[in-house]
Amino acid sequence: MARTQVAIIGAGPSGLLLSQLLDLRGIDNVVLERQSRDYVEGRIRAGVLEQGTVDLLIEANVGERLLRERLVHDGFALAFADRTFRIDLKLSRAAPCPCTARPK
Repeated sequence: MARTQVAIIGAGPSGLLLSQLLDLRGIDNVVLERQSRDYVEGRIRAGVLEQGTVDLLIEANVGERLLRERLVHDGFALAFADRTFRIDLKLSRAAPCPCTARPK
């Protein structure tokens, strides 16, 4: 009789990614989910993914669609005292951050 080494509770993004990573390393696992497959596949979960998460999805061989359909987030705005400041995430680390530059 075969035995499953790992049981994962929940087929959300974390559970499915963990299952894939374990499978790539030859570790037998099963994912248990109380919702239907249609529900799980149709539910939108993540609005923004950090770069480390994107790298992990690519490493797990499940990043093809992500790379094909992604919208790269290259900055954000902060609002304070009736003013808005744009923070550009594309700036080189060698360039000074405009938010810390002092007026001359």
